[in-house]
Order: sequence, then C-alpha cells, then structure tokens
Amino acid sequence: MMNPVSKNSLSMPRLALPGVLRQKKKQGFSRRHSRHQCVVIGTMKVIDIGAEFDGALLEVSRGGCTFRQASMFVLDRTGEAVLVRTEFFELEGRIRAVRPEGYGVQFFGEVADDVIDRIVAEYGFNVAESFLAKRN
Repeated sequence: MMNPVSKNSLSMPRLALPGVLRQKKKQGFSRRHSRHQCVVIGTMKVIDIGAEFDGALLEVSRGGCTFRQASMFVLDRTGEAVLVRTEFFELEGRIRAVRPEGYGVQFFGEVADDVIDRIVAEYGFNVAESFLAKRN
C-alpha cells in the first residue's frame, strides 16, 4: 500500500530558498593596500609572552607586512598579537598567516604613505637579490 503523502510529495513543485538562507560562494580574499617587496631589518615582539625576534620585513603595505624571523624555524603563531619595529615605524598587529617565507601580520593601524615611499626607495627590492639569499 502506498503512502498518500509520499505520492503527493513527488508531484509538488520545489520551492526555492530565500536569498538570505542560500549558501554564498566564498569570494577570494581582496587586499585593501598594495604590497611592496623590500628587505628591512626589524624585530617582532610577541606581546603575550614578551619574546622578541630579530628578522626582516620582506613585504610591506599600509595595512601589514610579511616578517621573516631570523631563525631557521617558523612556528605557528596564528592569532598572536605582535609589535613590529623597524627604523621607519613601530606598529602593533596580529599574525594572520604563517607561511614558509614568514609571518603575515595585519597591523591595527596603518603605515603612512610617505613611510612606505621611503622604505621602497631605500630598501625596495626582491629578497632573492639581497644578502639574505646569498650563501657562502
């Protein structure tokens, strides 16, 4: 014997979900500020533990940087609050990405345009061309 509800459900039209309830496709990450390759010596202090690491900024933008720690190992510090210091600026931020080439730091504030211009003019080149990539 056939269930009358199931018989009717086969012939009923399908209703579409309202736009608010539909799953949205994840859009790619879009940066607000353009990145500039550079090699600027600096330090990164992990605020919670007070540890400070020497290294270099390999990229900089108004809103963040890539900081490469001088040690051989890059530890997963995603989400940690840090203080990045160079001869040009000092800003707090948060580590948003950990990659083999270094930590992706998003600043809480912004680096001024004239500071970015000075960094690019004095130290703006690819890390592969710098002393950091040279082997003895």
